[in-house]
Amino acid sequence: MPGTGTAAVLDLFVEEPVLGNDSRFLREAGIAFGHPTVARVGDDELPEPVKRRPDLRERHFFALRLPFDLEELRSGQRYLRAAVRVTFDGDVRGVTVSCTTSDEAIEVRTFGVGRSELSYVLSPRREGSGFAPSAQLAAVVLETPLRPAPVAGTIDASVTFTHRQFGVSTRKEAEPERPLRFILDLASGSYVVDGAG
Repeated sequence: MPGTGTAAVLDLFVEEPVLGNDSRFLREAGIAFGHPTVARVGDDELPEPVKRRPDLRERHFFALRLPFDLEELRSGQRYLRAAVRVTFDGDVRGVTVSCTTSDEAIEVRTFGVGRSELSYVLSPRREGSGFAPSAQLAAVVLETPLRPAPVAGTIDASVTFTHRQFGVSTRKEAEPERPLRFILDLASGSYVVDGAG
């Protein structure tokens, strides 16, 4: 269960076929997102290529950190892959993108430098071993226009996990019904999520 520091939960569902052409969607997993922290980034803290950009004085830069945690799966299940995507509306881009994990058995790859869509992909360092839930901390330096306005966007995710039943192991994928919408005030760090679980 998410703790008191949880700002939102994204429920993930597996599609199961039933009689005919119909399907039912079963909740199999979830990702809990904590409250983000935001801090202004000075020009001297930026990567060297960014400092030399001719439009540097026309942009604001903010460091955003967003903790998240995969939900514990049922007995006999283990994660094989998890992907979290944060997409910003409008003229907002990632300058640096990183993620730290509390589990050394997990490898995290990040994508999104220069783009408004940021991705954090978790997989086991040892192929085929799977991994258990652990705390992650996604981090990004964002660049925005000078005008002080809240930024909005979506948080989406998908997971792949093994499901062992009657001695047979199968792979399953779970996704949300829809992404979470958010509004984040970069000045105050206040965070509003629509559709939190």
